[in-house]
Amino acid sequence: MTAAVEGAEGAEGVEGKGGENDNAPREEGEEREEGEEGCWDDGVIARRVTAGRPETGRDTPDAEHEPIGGTYAGPLKMRLDALRELVGLSRTRLDGGTLAEAGRVLDEAAARQRLSARHTVVAVAGATGSGKSTLFNALAGVPISETGLRRPTTGAPIACTWSDGAAGLLDRLAIPGRQRRRPLAGGDGDEQLHGLVLVDLPDHDSALVGHRAQVDRVLALVDAVIWVVDPEKYADAALHERYLRPLAGHAEVTFVVLNQIDRLPGDAAPQVLDDLRRLLDEDGIALGEHGEPGAAVHAVSALTGEGVAELREQLGRFVQERTAAERRIAADVDATAARLRREYVAEGRTGLSERARDEFSARLAEAVGAAAAGEAAEREWRRNAVRACGSPWLRLWRWYERLRTPGLGAQPDAAAPAEEELTARQRVEHAVRTVADEAAHGLPGPWGAAVRE
Repeated sequence: MTAAVEGAEGAEGVEGKGGENDNAPREEGEEREEGEEGCWDDGVIARRVTAGRPETGRDTPDAEHEPIGGTYAGPLKMRLDALRELVGLSRTRLDGGTLAEAGRVLDEAAARQRLSARHTVVAVAGATGSGKSTLFNALAGVPISETGLRRPTTGAPIACTWSDGAAGLLDRLAIPGRQRRRPLAGGDGDEQLHGLVLVDLPDHDSALVGHRAQVDRVLALVDAVIWVVDPEKYADAALHERYLRPLAGHAEVTFVVLNQIDRLPGDAAPQVLDDLRRLLDEDGIALGEHGEPGAAVHAVSALTGEGVAELREQLGRFVQERTAAERRIAADVDATAARLRREYVAEGRTGLSERARDEFSARLAEAVGAAAAGEAAEREWRRNAVRACGSPWLRLWRWYERLRTPGLGAQPDAAAPAEEELTARQRVEHAVRTVADEAAHGLPGPWGAAVRE
């Protein structure tokens, strides 16, 4: 409640300062015509209507919920379908907690696909005193987010949109209408940033737990992130261990901005920037240098404006590509696959060797008495062979022995005692358990259990 009150007070303060100034920020949807809000849009009709309209350089409300091509296409669609199938086949084997993250990624991918593809949601995140709100205002061109010495200054996410049609995206981020702004009261502002939705977040290291929870929630939903660091805390372990390192796979939708370079003397700024790049490299974040894909690193001074124009230019190119949403989802699928790998992929080679197969056959033969029966059959065969091939005197001697010892050639009872049957069953069970353990060796726990079953 404290965060909400502070956010409301900050918003009222900003609106109050604007007055009648044409450059003052205004809330999104302020100039909508009567009856326009709440218009029904089923997606298909909206696309048919807008297909016949000429391009006007700005989004219309009819395109507010235009999906990303109806469905994801290409490799991303195949990967999402494969992940969905994997989750469905694994529900009876893996616990819900293991599959929860995969389910969340699938749900968020479906939710983002239903919303505007013409907009790119970029969050501005940073630590206390890093100057992220000042940079947010510098990118917007007007004071939107409250700045000052009081900490924490930003109590709730504030959004700035450069074009219409982003209401659904902001609803998904749970940003209320009083926290939505436009850069200029008289139009869409800079065409270079047309389609950008910029969100100023609370401090990720705020003393208020609610602020940190808001940061984590919004970061899981936006298309890209601008991490703002300052010369004093750019190497903060909380930033690198909690955010940058776990999100190393999202480098293509990440900007890292070293702010407040005006405070560094002489040639200290390049040295700090190089050290920042080194830390990012240790975090596993690929740097987008020399045309290669990866995170963009900038050195700026939001207070003096140094480097802000270059950041705006690159941010504008990034937004106009309109691929950030799909890149973000692809990175989420990569991260989910990496976490699930240990649940599916075995260590080393699995399966039964020839030695294990032979030992299993030998154990079964011993358990059911096949070895003894074979030896008895072999003895009987030899006896019959000798009897058939022996000399007449030998056959006469054996005839005499049978007459003298009645019952010598009688057949033993074929029925085995009950104790022997129980012993045979135990031997079979032991043989099966042994071969199952060898077959499941190296498999993850759930799949090893499936083999034993």
